[in-house]
Amino acid sequence: MSNLALTARGTDSVPINASFIGVATAAPIGVGVTGHRLERLAAVDLPELATRLADVMRAIETAAPGRRFRLVGSLAEGADMIAADAALARGWQLDTVLPFAREDYANDFDGTGAVDLGQGLDRSANVLELPGRRDDPGGEAAAYERAGRVVLTQCDLLLAIWDGDPPRGRGGAAQIVAEAVAHAIPVLVVHPDTAKAPVLLWSGLNSHDSGPEAVDTVARGGLVDLPRLMARLALALPTADKPRERRVAPDAPPMFTVAYPLLLALTGVRRLRVADLRKPCPAPRLSPAGPSSALDARIDGQLWPQFDRADCEASLAAQQFRSAFVSSFALAAIAVTLALLGLLVPVAVKPLLAAGEFTSIAIILIVTQWGARAGWHQRWLDQRTLAEELRCLAVSASLGDLFLRGAHAHDSEVAGQERRDIARRIGLPSARVDAAYMASAHANLVALLDDQIGYVRREAARMHMLEHRLHRLGGALFMITALICAGVLGIEMVWTLTHAPGANHALPLGITVISASLPAIGAAIYGIRMQGDFAGAARRNASLAVQLDEVRRVAQDEAPSFDQLRRLIRRTAELLTADLSQWVRATKARPLSLPG
Repeated sequence: MSNLALTARGTDSVPINASFIGVATAAPIGVGVTGHRLERLAAVDLPELATRLADVMRAIETAAPGRRFRLVGSLAEGADMIAADAALARGWQLDTVLPFAREDYANDFDGTGAVDLGQGLDRSANVLELPGRRDDPGGEAAAYERAGRVVLTQCDLLLAIWDGDPPRGRGGAAQIVAEAVAHAIPVLVVHPDTAKAPVLLWSGLNSHDSGPEAVDTVARGGLVDLPRLMARLALALPTADKPRERRVAPDAPPMFTVAYPLLLALTGVRRLRVADLRKPCPAPRLSPAGPSSALDARIDGQLWPQFDRADCEASLAAQQFRSAFVSSFALAAIAVTLALLGLLVPVAVKPLLAAGEFTSIAIILIVTQWGARAGWHQRWLDQRTLAEELRCLAVSASLGDLFLRGAHAHDSEVAGQERRDIARRIGLPSARVDAAYMASAHANLVALLDDQIGYVRREAARMHMLEHRLHRLGGALFMITALICAGVLGIEMVWTLTHAPGANHALPLGITVISASLPAIGAAIYGIRMQGDFAGAARRNASLAVQLDEVRRVAQDEAPSFDQLRRLIRRTAELLTADLSQWVRATKARPLSLPG
């Protein structure tokens, strides 16, 4: 092999592929490949196998007309290399995951194979060189297993050239197929025997979700089912002539968004700010001082703008939704109080009170209907979910972990669709995973943990303070009402004992108004507490802070290896998304509705 072919590719040497630039361009669907090496294919007609793979790829393209594809594999001699040649011949993008540094990996090939490897690497859009070590016990097998798992996290569909036999070692085709099925990644199996038709292993062929599957239990189909699969995968892929349709909600007047910040100010949680009356917009991001890699450019150009948009939309929708139920309960209490005041005021003033009561009820109806039609509640949940998942993706992408699909992925979820679309645009990093690269990824993880730990602690303290003060205020109102009622009973008892039977007296109507208004206000406060679930939010955030702090402690105890760092990043993402899922379930059960 030539020295040029084996020269380590720097992270900046690969130009940014045009497919990753521009929202109107559809992101390529990732097809991973795993399969047998040449020794397992000794009795197979390799040209015939290449023709079958080309036919399968043509069937995939036919099932998704107008879409682009990228093949992700390791260019191992045998199935990987044959599939790579077929993909390149069809104009697919080729991304390569090497289990070792390329100079070390070349030792697995003879003279002709080494030339083919060099040519494949030169034609690859991105090459990720993993830090495999042959001198460690079991290190070689672990390196191939690691590369296979990275391929899995990069693909929407796994193409497996597999004879169906059980695993013969770590990282083989059988193991990768089993892990793909367990993670709900569709697998298209091409048997080396030409007499056996390709088989699609995909849990999506079931009419219901039966949980994690195994190779022996997963639903089976064929090439005829590819259009159904591709239609599912293409849901999140906008095209130039058919951009993604986004529901645009009308901007609400400032009065619709000020109630919740005003509640925070009145309870002493935080001061009212001018920004509370303005639509949130992302702060400008600083350009990196040093040279950036192609992956960094894709993250900066594709991920962070979408994160900023989702974060601002979520903040606005959250403030609109919270302000809507705060104002609804408050105005309901005001309406009751105005009705009671009609007992005290002159007849000439009563029309004004009636008008005020009518206005309060009208505003409640307008805000509730506006919020329901604009989808403040659902938009808040969708965009917050998307923002948090993108925050984690920005860290995990540097280690090749896109995890496009999974056992808990639901294609009907807006946030999941958009996250997978952006993940496809980020793609595979082109880098050598050395000590400096690992240190950078580790620093990004620590920065993410520090940011999230600080945020959830502040949010826990804020929600606890809000819940505590509303609880005390509501309790005080009911206590005052109880004291008024006790005073009235005392007055009645004294009157009865000190006056002749049949003597008449009347208490001031103001006492009746107050004793009826205070419980109405207390009930409104209770409704705000229950709708906002501030106590639950405080508990969840406090618990999450403890769990994230534990992950940070583990990350700082010693410099993690590649596999350990991937697990820590995955654990962080699991904690953040699990907490988010609990929060979504808690808030989804409390949609915006009329107080009653």
